[in-house]
Amino acid sequence: MKKQITFFFIPLFLHFLIPSFLFSQSPQGIPYQAVMRNADGSVMASSAVSLTFMIHDGAANGTVVYQEGHALTSNAQGLVSCVVGNGVVSQGNFNSINWGNGAKFLHVMMGTTDLGTQQMLSVPYALYAGACDIEVSLTGDTLYIGGGNFVIIPGISAANFPPAILGCMDNAACNYSSAATQNDNSCLYLNATCDDGNANTTNDVINSSCVCAGTEVVNGTFITGNGATDIDGNTYASIIINGQEWMQQNLAVTKYRNGDPIPTGLNNTTWQNTTNGAYAIYNNDAANNTLYGKLYNWYAVNDSRGLCPTGWHVPSDAEWTTLETNLGGSSVPGGKMKSTTGWNSPNTGATNSSGFTAFPGGFRDDVGTYDYIGYLGYWWSSTEYDSNYAWYRILYYDYSNVDRNGLTKPYGFSVRCVRD
Repeated sequence: MKKQITFFFIPLFLHFLIPSFLFSQSPQGIPYQAVMRNADGSVMASSAVSLTFMIHDGAANGTVVYQEGHALTSNAQGLVSCVVGNGVVSQGNFNSINWGNGAKFLHVMMGTTDLGTQQMLSVPYALYAGACDIEVSLTGDTLYIGGGNFVIIPGISAANFPPAILGCMDNAACNYSSAATQNDNSCLYLNATCDDGNANTTNDVINSSCVCAGTEVVNGTFITGNGATDIDGNTYASIIINGQEWMQQNLAVTKYRNGDPIPTGLNNTTWQNTTNGAYAIYNNDAANNTLYGKLYNWYAVNDSRGLCPTGWHVPSDAEWTTLETNLGGSSVPGGKMKSTTGWNSPNTGATNSSGFTAFPGGFRDDVGTYDYIGYLGYWWSSTEYDSNYAWYRILYYDYSNVDRNGLTKPYGFSVRCVRD
């Protein structure tokens, strides 16, 4: 793309006392600033710029008495600053230029692009720069004129631009900021390894909350959470795994969070056809409720009145994935999650080393049939697959994987809650 610049030339003779009768003497350097812009007028923020300066004697096309180059980088406002006389010299000697003999013209090139030539003229305050202690700020946008006085250079100073909004500008990152105008290298990516700074954690990763967190361990034991109590008064222990706090039992509540009862006792036909929330107890046997909890259709999971206790929610598909990743990936964590009791033999790989304590509550299918208690455990996520299906997780009595699948919403599965 063709580049262009908006520039101004500041002929200040820095820290150099130049009485009028000595004006022909050589300055130490000539400050130069320019705002680099693309052809569409947008600034070339934080871009590499190569400038060549030539000083012509007598006329704009006169003999080149001096030439030097500068490799620069523009700031966030497209500004570049340098001092002519302090670059990489390719012709002449800056200190040998006879400033008192004829006019001098400054010619500027950016790469092979000619940016123009202009006559170098002294300005009144330049004649007394030393006496007035005139300085240019390090950022090149402010003139300090002694005695605490200063001038903001119009159109160039950062004071003339909106302040930069720092943030992550990569929309693939979980902490992407659409408002950011300047990348601050803070981008975080889901499941990327990290260090949470806690010596009592392992397997630190960026979790679904976009926070670096590890599996919390003290003396080899996973840290327990504060637990939860549902609206029926049922209490649930909890475990903290890489920053997520999970219930250690399947949900057994009979009411929504606001106190409304969840329908139950539905016959097979009603269960199959309802699009309202409902629950069942496996084979209507209260003993199954004690160990395995209740089986809820997805409509209960999705009900706006809230199935989990206050401060808790049914985990999303992404939160289940984060749990799996934190425990080693979908082919590993089944054994780490399964209770060592309550499963039919062989309960392959079961160690419950995560403390999740998964029990195999089986299911009630979409026509009302109960199956697989003691063999398989199914848990809903709050995430739809489409208008008819939703995502769930399954654990097996003879397998140590965790599998992710979608099934129709009338199915009755167990529910685990995770803290908000």
